[in-house]
Amino acid sequence: MINKQALTYALYLSGATMLTLTATAQADSNRLQWNSNKHFYQRFDRPLTWQAAKVKCESKGAHLVTITSDLERDFINNNLYRDRAFWIGASDTAVEKRFAWVTGEKWAYQNWGAKPKNTASGDYVWSTTYEWGINSAVDMNVYICEWSAHSYIDFTSVPDFNGNGVNEVAVLYVDYVTKKHVVVIRDPATDTVLSTLTFNSGSIVPQGFVVLNDLNGNGVPEIGVLYSKIGMMYSYFGQPTVDIKDAMNNKAYLSSLRFLNPSFTPRKIAVSADTNANGSSEIIVLGIGKANNTPKAETRDSKTGVILSDTQF
Repeated sequence: MINKQALTYALYLSGATMLTLTATAQADSNRLQWNSNKHFYQRFDRPLTWQAAKVKCESKGAHLVTITSDLERDFINNNLYRDRAFWIGASDTAVEKRFAWVTGEKWAYQNWGAKPKNTASGDYVWSTTYEWGINSAVDMNVYICEWSAHSYIDFTSVPDFNGNGVNEVAVLYVDYVTKKHVVVIRDPATDTVLSTLTFNSGSIVPQGFVVLNDLNGNGVPEIGVLYSKIGMMYSYFGQPTVDIKDAMNNKAYLSSLRFLNPSFTPRKIAVSADTNANGSSEIIVLGIGKANNTPKAETRDSKTGVILSDTQF
């Protein structure tokens, strides 16, 4: 049995901030924060190919871990390593024998083993506590994902609503410290934050957001965020959903519109001009069928939620 007090103390000494404490002997690790760069790291123990592990990390709003210093290597080895090689975010698939990080950051730090990298077979880099090595596209390893403190998803322009004649700028990001989805709206003329909105909390990464015509008559536009529905209702679980808030009021949702059905994964959100003459914007959501990988777009009125069109591609 794991001694949780001892584990907590050991993590404290190593400079790790622990978000949860649910580790078991053969389970994925906790998600830990390294105090030096404020990034989060988590090991996943189901072996995958390098490409599949890369996709898994990206689906969580992260990337395969990039180890760029001895200090970062030591943090990972002390807190996340478990006696087996794990994938890291490096490969030479773009240019043979020229390795690069998936993030595009500078390739400077290296930790190759005794076997020269240019004689090894494969393109994808794994790590142990003491060295890196290379495997092929079909080899499978456990993997570690890395998150920055904030993962930026999307940005857009918002019509001026503070009366200075300059459009506002909004950005959507995931805050991995609070586990919230956040929209911040700024006036670029004064560099002032006009509003901060928090949306659905949870592990589902939002897919984008749109600015809608005023729905509640206060002269301020609304913000709609697209994500997959989570909750206790099984019939709605995973369904593409758009939550809508007033751009200046974070206290309550104006509405929550479900699109397509749970057999679709949300991919994109767009807005179109009012087509049914009720003064509200229309919302278009593109989903990808989970069974057949077929795209489908559905358009709904942002005020009534009524389906206006349904397009299969």
